[in-house]
Amino acid sequence: MLQLKKSWSAVLAVIVLASGAWLSQWNTASADGVDKGIACVMEVVVVSKNQSGTVIGTESYLKEFVLTEGGRFDDDFSTRTRFKFFSASLEKVDGESTIAVNWSADVTVFNAVDFNTSVTLEGGQKRGSAAGDHTFYTSSGSTKTTFSLKCAEE
Repeated sequence: MLQLKKSWSAVLAVIVLASGAWLSQWNTASADGVDKGIACVMEVVVVSKNQSGTVIGTESYLKEFVLTEGGRFDDDFSTRTRFKFFSASLEKVDGESTIAVNWSADVTVFNAVDFNTSVTLEGGQKRGSAAGDHTFYTSSGSTKTTFSLKCAEE
C-alpha cells in the first residue's frame, strides 16, 4: 500500500511539473506578442414572467474571455438542478476573425433558452459586437432573453 501511494505521488508530481512548463511557455508566447488574441465579453439576461406579468425568475450571465486563432472557451455553469453551458471559438480566414458563441441554459422548470451568435472583425477592424433579444410566450407566461457580445483585438 505504501508503494502505491509513492507511485501516485510521483505521477502527480510529473503532471504538476508538466502543466507548469506548458503554462509558462503559453504565457511567454503571449507576452512576446506572438498571438495576443481577441478579448470578448458575453452578457446574457433572461427574465421569466407568469401570466400576470410578475417576474418569477431571472438568469444573468457575464463572462470575459480571450481567444486565440483556432482556440475555444467552454464554461459549464450548471447547477445541481439546471444544465447551463457557454462556448466560444475563434476562426481566422483571409485575415478576418470570426468569434462564434453558443449559450444554453435551463431557465425554468419547463423552459430552456439556447442561442448562437457571432462577431466578425472584417477588413482590419479591431472591434466588433452583436446584440439581440428574443421573447417566447407559453400559456403560463413569457421568457425574454437579451444578449450582447463585444470583442476587441488585444
